[in-house]
Amino acid sequence: MKTPFDGAIRLRRREIDEMRVAISVQIDRLTEVEALQADTAAAMRRESEIAADDVLLSSHAYMMRIRAERARLAADQVAIDSRLAQLRARALDAYGSCRAIEEAAESHREDAAQAEASAEQGHIDDLSGASFARGMLAVRRPGAR
Repeated sequence: MKTPFDGAIRLRRREIDEMRVAISVQIDRLTEVEALQADTAAAMRRESEIAADDVLLSSHAYMMRIRAERARLAADQVAIDSRLAQLRARALDAYGSCRAIEEAAESHREDAAQAEASAEQGHIDDLSGASFARGMLAVRRPGAR
């Protein structure tokens, strides 16, 4: 049975689906950044070992660049974590709102079914009452059968 809430439910479900996709994208980006951080840390260790073995090799410029890269990746991770937290909060709100609308739609359906059942019972009661009244009228009139 259609309810006045069906459009709002579809809209909220679409929003939830869009947020689910956005959350997946952020999680993928976060995984990528974490992998890059691990690669950067490994590169720093390798370069430190190489620089320690060769005193004539200057690795200051490279280490400054790799430290800047590490700081940029850490900032990216914080930004992604923040966006992810916001998306999750919005998805939670949208889901709660959708559940409330779905419950209102279900209540509407139950009220409509109850009204229909009451109307049907009223019709049956009217028919039964009319039949009873005809029977009583026939009993009151002797020989009227």
